[in-house]
Amino acid sequence: MYKITDRIIHGSSFAVELDTIEFLTMRLNEETNEYWLKMHLPSSKEIRLKVSETDVRNIVEQWTQNENIDLNIGDENYGLDKR
Repeated sequence: MYKITDRIIHGSSFAVELDTIEFLTMRLNEETNEYWLKMHLPSSKEIRLKVSETDVRNIVEQWTQNENIDLNIGDENYGLDKR
């Protein structure tokens, strides 16, 4: 669980300014349909959250301050070509 308030994302055991996050990575758990989202910090540390696809999209929008990002997550046609 997390909240974003005044460009600070925080949960029960962490708080970090969105502006200090260098990049985000995510991985889908196909059994639960939840994502592991990693927020990578300059110290080479990372904060991990278990979130829904909607939460991933919300966090990315808040982090980038751009609501027009078209993430290709949850799209069955996304990924490497299987040849």
